[in-house]
Amino acid sequence: MQKKSCKIEHFQKLLSLSTELNNLMKNEFGRILLPIDGSKIAKKAGKKALVLAKTSGLEVVAMHVIATPSLPGLYGYQDAISYDEMHKFLQKNGQFYLDEIEKMGKKMGVKVSKKLVEGHPAEEIIKEAKKNDLIVIGSKGSTALERIFLGSVTENVAHHASCPVMIVR
Repeated sequence: MQKKSCKIEHFQKLLSLSTELNNLMKNEFGRILLPIDGSKIAKKAGKKALVLAKTSGLEVVAMHVIATPSLPGLYGYQDAISYDEMHKFLQKNGQFYLDEIEKMGKKMGVKVSKKLVEGHPAEEIIKEAKKNDLIVIGSKGSTALERIFLGSVTENVAHHASCPVMIVR
């Protein structure tokens, strides 16, 4: 009989802590901003963001930035593919990444809104972030150099965002 009452007390304490954490997250943050680029580490960050959102009741804003410098003409591929074709391709990929996170959120019962923008990724993320947001971002991006070092986008966001940044490895 004592074991059963201990288990019930333990469960009640866990439930109380969960509620307390939920309230702390809601009081501290307005939403979770999740920049994604299709990399494995971005998906891992997405899972962490969704778990945080699920436990706190916060909304997730999944964001993909089409890096305008990656468009053709800058690398000498003008003849291989047109600007419009490349732009459509990048938009399609970005939308795919956003839809993937949205589906993951639906399975968990988490509301995910999607934002697809163009520009310099770090600048666009910083511009989108509000003071009471929590940015959850992967430590390394999808480019080869970013896989070697701490991602330049991640580093830039961590140093210049006006809100807390959680970096996922």
